[in-house]
Amino acid sequence: MFLAWKEVIHNKLKFSLIIGVLVLVSYLLFLISGLSNGLMGMNREAIDTWDPDAVIVTEESNQNVAQSIMNENAIDGKFDKIATVKNLPVIIAKGDNKQNTLLFGIKKDQFLKPDITEGKTFNKNFEVVANDSLKTKGFKLGDTLNIAGSDENLKITGFTRNSKYNAAAVLYANDATLDALSMNKLKGKANAFFIKDKDFKSKHIDKDLQLIEKEDFIKKLPGYTEQKLTLDIMSYFLFAISAFIIGIFLYVITIQKEPIFGLLKAQGISNGFLARSLLIQTLILSLIAVMIALTLTIGTAMVIPDVVPIKFEWDKIALFGFTIIVTAIVGGLFSIRSIRKVDPLKTIE
Repeated sequence: MFLAWKEVIHNKLKFSLIIGVLVLVSYLLFLISGLSNGLMGMNREAIDTWDPDAVIVTEESNQNVAQSIMNENAIDGKFDKIATVKNLPVIIAKGDNKQNTLLFGIKKDQFLKPDITEGKTFNKNFEVVANDSLKTKGFKLGDTLNIAGSDENLKITGFTRNSKYNAAAVLYANDATLDALSMNKLKGKANAFFIKDKDFKSKHIDKDLQLIEKEDFIKKLPGYTEQKLTLDIMSYFLFAISAFIIGIFLYVITIQKEPIFGLLKAQGISNGFLARSLLIQTLILSLIAVMIALTLTIGTAMVIPDVVPIKFEWDKIALFGFTIIVTAIVGGLFSIRSIRKVDPLKTIE
């Protein structure tokens, strides 16, 4: 380790280039991880807040809540906890400010009732509790909202957090509000049932209904799987690129040091000692790079605006950092063969 560290100190510029490249790759990977979590969270955070064990929709709906409609008493008494949901996409407006939202009709005595962070819950028809992301869009407590295609207005009586569904902000209202806005098409009906029952798989429902586990339901949300797969592939390529880059840098540096390795071998230094020195050097460089990238990521998390869909999960960041270090070491292994091929006799000549 002494030899590896002394060389890094002696050749600061050369090794700074390697560290700089690793920092950029690591920082980019951490940012992509945060963006992936943020984008995925925009699709599923309301469902995660409700934390159901499963969801029930109609068989013909293709697991799409908006396309599912059934009698609201279709599964009465079959599960431990049942929450009915009525769903309407609505465009709300305050002056020229317009936003696409999803209006959910729920019962206040069921587990989908939102936790209020500001204001109060809805008590009357056409009162809503809104996701607090709408505050960044210019909406505030007490606002009267126009609805596109309707003469009715909604009033924001409270705000809640972590309530986005399929990237749209959620508004919570009572069932009567949804019945009125749907021209009574949803009266006595439900678009979906969210259930809490650890033994749900053993329960039987009508053949025209479909019982879906929570994670399987989320994967079928429009665009969710495609976005996640795209961002995951980008992360995998970054891992491969980091291994390739560090491998190239270390190989070039190893080739440049062949005369030194030859002299060390002539003095009795073994191939194993030189290989260990190279790997320790790689470990030192990657550790420094990951720590710098982590510091930049923490700084980014502190200053990035709330409107950016980014969310850092630090346990995942730590796992990525560890993987980058391992990937860099794997890249450094390609240079060991060059050390073994060095002939000390030719170097002396």
